[in-house]
Amino acid sequence: MAATTREGKHHNPNLVEMEKLLTAWLEDQNQRNVPVSLGVIQEKARQLYEAVAQKKKGEGSGSEPFVASRGWINRFRVRASLHNLKLQGEAASADKEAAQEFPSCLAGIIKDGGYTADQVFNVDKTGLFWKRVPSRTYISKEEETAPGHKVSKERLTLLLGSNASGDFKLKLLLVYLAGKSKGT
Repeated sequence: MAATTREGKHHNPNLVEMEKLLTAWLEDQNQRNVPVSLGVIQEKARQLYEAVAQKKKGEGSGSEPFVASRGWINRFRVRASLHNLKLQGEAASADKEAAQEFPSCLAGIIKDGGYTADQVFNVDKTGLFWKRVPSRTYISKEEETAPGHKVSKERLTLLLGSNASGDFKLKLLLVYLAGKSKGT
């Protein structure tokens, strides 16, 4: 009868060693408050497998190719008792009542002022958090929560705008770091 453990089966010893290293790396990332995505885990698995295979190459061990497929990652998640956890971040709040009242209020201002669609502009900003870490991470099932982490606030801000008739678009304004005013 075949054994049911990974070590008991005739599996690639490089894979067994890589999974042990990967589990230790995941625990280290969690201790450092670094969230990891599925893609990051797969890439790290490929790197670790290659390192283990290179190390054992000198020992005469043949190396099978490893691609960190979806099937492998799903089986590894079960073996390592990993689960996906949504990280808690800053809560966003909006004034829903004001948002519901605003369209009729704006329509009244436009009508009372006698403005045309060429004179009414809509301007909005958007941000690209280019150093953003994933909002989910993988932790072992024994752990209930992931430690908090400081969210990077570095972003590029774009200001976009055009008039209501759509025939005039404002030039894009890009802001990387806003200047800080000094207190007087």
